[in-house]
Amino acid sequence: MQSMVQGGVAGLRLDWNECAGGPSPVAVARVAANAADLHRYPRGLLSEVSEAVARENGVDPASVLLTNGVDEAVDLVLTLVDTAWFVSPGFDSYSDRAAVLGRTARPISLDEHWEPTVSPAELAGQGAVFIAQPHNPTGHLFDSAWVDAVVAEAELAFLDTTYAAFAGPDLQGTLTDPYPLDTHPRLLMFRSFSKSHGLAGVRLGALIGAPGLISRLRGNQRFHSVDSVALHALAGALDDPGHQLKLRDQVLTERPYYVKALHAHPVFAEARDTHANFVVARTRDGLSSAEVTRRLAEQNVWVRDCGELGLTGWLRISVGTRDELGELIDALDAADPFPGP
Repeated sequence: MQSMVQGGVAGLRLDWNECAGGPSPVAVARVAANAADLHRYPRGLLSEVSEAVARENGVDPASVLLTNGVDEAVDLVLTLVDTAWFVSPGFDSYSDRAAVLGRTARPISLDEHWEPTVSPAELAGQGAVFIAQPHNPTGHLFDSAWVDAVVAEAELAFLDTTYAAFAGPDLQGTLTDPYPLDTHPRLLMFRSFSKSHGLAGVRLGALIGAPGLISRLRGNQRFHSVDSVALHALAGALDDPGHQLKLRDQVLTERPYYVKALHAHPVFAEARDTHANFVVARTRDGLSSAEVTRRLAEQNVWVRDCGELGLTGWLRISVGTRDELGELIDALDAADPFPGP
C-alpha cells in the first residue's frame, strides 16, 4: 500500500512511483537477521550481491557495478564525458547532476508523438546520451530504431531500464537485454531495484556494461557507496523472484482500471496507458495540472505535476491498489468543481 504517514499525517502517495506491493518478505527477513552486524563493513557482501545481479542478468560479474541509486550511476558516467544529452521533458536527475558536476547539459526535445527530435547522427561522439526506456514521465516507448542508432553512435549511451519490468512479459526481455555487451563497448544499462523489486527506500541500482568500461567507472567510485542494509535487502529480493512477478502483475492488472477511471473523470481531457508503473492524464482545457495537484494535496493525496518535468498540463499518477484508486477518485470528486479559466 502506498497510503502512509507523512509528517504525522496519513496520506495517499501516488507521486513517486513507489511499489504498492511493498518489499519482499524474504528481503525484510534478511535485513532483520543481519542487523546485528551493522558495525561491520560489507566486505564479501558486495561481491556476493554483485554476482547475484550478474546471474539475474546473464552477464559476467565483471560487467556489474552496484551503485547508490541512479544518481551515483549518473555521476560516475559523467566523470568520463564533458557533455550530457537528456530527453526533455524527462527525468530531471540527468540534467540536474550534469549541472552540479559542471558538465554541459543539452536537451533532446520531443515531438507531438513523444518521439525524440534530435537525430542520432547529431549525438555521435558528443558525450553521454541518457535515455529512459520506457520514458519517464510519459511512460512511452521510443522508436527502437532511434534507440539502436543512438547506442551505436554515441560516445557513451546510458540506457535506463527502471520501468522495463512493467512493459509486459512480451516486451520486458527485449528492453532489458537488447544488446550484447561484447559488441557494444560504449553502452551502459542501468538496472533499478526501486520499482521492480520494491526497494525504493534503500537506494540501490546497478550499471551493466563491458568489463573494461565498468572497470573505469569502478575506479571513480567512492569507498563502499552501497551499504550493508541495501545489499542484504537486494540479496533477499533476488532470492524471491515470485515476489517480483507479483509486483509486476499487480501493475499490469490495475493499470487499465486507472486509465479508465481517470479518462472518465471530468477533471481530465484524456488519460493514457503507459509501459510503466504509472499512468498519465491531461487536465481539461483551462485547468492547470498544478492546481489539481495542489487541491489533491490539501486532502493528503499526492500526485506528480508533470509541468515540473517539462510536460505541461499532465499529471503522473502511480498505479496502486484498487482501493487507492477509489480514494483518488473520491478526492478528485471532492476537489471539483475547480475554478474556470
